[in-house]
Amino acid sequence: MKLNIFKILVLVAIFYSCNQTKKNIKIISETKTEKPLSIDVIVPEHGMADPHAWVQNDSLYVICGHDESWEGKGSFRMDRWEVWSTGDLKNWKFHRNILPKDTYIGDQPNCWAGDICERDGKYYWFFSNRNIDTGVMVANEITGEYKDLLGKPLLPKGIVPVHPYDPEIYIEDDVYTICFGSGTYYMATLAKNMKSLDTEPKDIIIQDKNGNRLNAEDKPTLFKRNDWYYLVYGSRYSMSKNLYGPYEFQGDFLRGGHTSFFDWKGQKYVLQENHDISAFYRGASLKPVNFNEDGTIIIPADDRMYPEPGRPFEFKNSTMGWKALKGTTVEFKDGKLKGTISAKNAVIRSAPWLYTDTKLCSKVTFNIKNNSNANQMKFSIFTRNKSGDFWRTETGEVDWDSKEWVTIPISANDTEFKSYTINLNQFKEINERLMQVAVQPAANIDSGSWEIEEIRIE
Repeated sequence: MKLNIFKILVLVAIFYSCNQTKKNIKIISETKTEKPLSIDVIVPEHGMADPHAWVQNDSLYVICGHDESWEGKGSFRMDRWEVWSTGDLKNWKFHRNILPKDTYIGDQPNCWAGDICERDGKYYWFFSNRNIDTGVMVANEITGEYKDLLGKPLLPKGIVPVHPYDPEIYIEDDVYTICFGSGTYYMATLAKNMKSLDTEPKDIIIQDKNGNRLNAEDKPTLFKRNDWYYLVYGSRYSMSKNLYGPYEFQGDFLRGGHTSFFDWKGQKYVLQENHDISAFYRGASLKPVNFNEDGTIIIPADDRMYPEPGRPFEFKNSTMGWKALKGTTVEFKDGKLKGTISAKNAVIRSAPWLYTDTKLCSKVTFNIKNNSNANQMKFSIFTRNKSGDFWRTETGEVDWDSKEWVTIPISANDTEFKSYTINLNQFKEINERLMQVAVQPAANIDSGSWEIEEIRIE
């Protein structure tokens, strides 16, 4: 009898243990998170810049600026803001444009960075009038329609000693703090009606580990994790235990331009500006943000700013800014760049302001089909050193006749695409930044056609 009781107890224990194991497995399965996503360009070849994120009802909404043209007409000309959303971070839906003419700005390409937030059922879009001042628009739905709340700047010129633009809204305990400026950042509390400030702007100190004060570039962004506040600007960041600082400089952030942070299914992400087509026709990258035990940010060894380390032209969505200068047509069809030749020395060129670091590039590969009698193609580059008033000068057409051309032997009358590679050190002079490239796809002939599937600078 004792033995039977013992067997029963053992069976009960085994049964209980199995059930507990099943429960534990179930719990682990329920708490498992998805693998974080990393996307080079969320909306390729569109001119999306300055992304600003807001998560609501299992959707991510983004308001971004739009670069006016990949022709590089001037320094950061941005003709509108756009509203986009996604339910999975992969597939994006366009909702509407927000136009500067519907604000006190007027019809000017001044649509610089801003931030979006919600308060009491209303949605507020804080926007930059270039680097001049900051305004605010309001809507009943996050997708708009947005209307100018004041008809004048919320942060007018002269409110602080620096340019009062590139606003960031930080929300904690129902207190809405606006952070803005360049070089030195300022913070103030927004009034509940979002039409004014409840406090005077206070300058924010960023310092190194020795207490020396540091400057920062434009567009601050803020988030909090555990007890730490993070102040991120471009590819650098600082940390503080107090929202108003002082902030201690930590070093490099993930590589890229202006940032916006959000949480998605237990993972912190950043939307970060990149140089999709060029420095003046940008895109937005999606990257996961992870942390060390001490709260500092992990910088992966393979982190990069798209499209570094080189620049690919793949023609999957568009001409990518390529244009015919003489002797040929240019069209985008079936994922390829194509043209018909009508004169000798036909030239096509890329979008300007590629802004590619030449130290990271050593060769160029062409994947081309030559439908002509030509037995050579030619390639040229325009490079500049990053000095002086770099961002405001030399945005016009390059005199390609005065540039050095490298000749590349090719086969004639192709029936399929063929690849050719040259080394960039064949050029006598290469400055710091590769700004534009040009190709004679079928040199020294005046008839025939050509197709380019890819040009890859790497």
